[in-house]
Amino acid sequence: MVNINEFYCKGCYLCAHNCPKQIIAPSSKRNGKGYVVPFVTSPEECSNCKTCELICPEMAIVVEEGVN
Repeated sequence: MVNINEFYCKGCYLCAHNCPKQIIAPSSKRNGKGYVVPFVTSPEECSNCKTCELICPEMAIVVEEGVN
């Protein structure tokens, strides 16, 4: 399961651009800082590869293994 901490996210979308399954996309939601935050479109398709977690410069993403 991909957990995106919207408070820390700055809307760079490196997670979305680098997701091998292409399951992260922009949402219509803004965080308290005004950044449009991403969301996981199909959590059941996540392979827990942690690419999004590793690439996030703000460390706003945590991938929990075995939880979909």
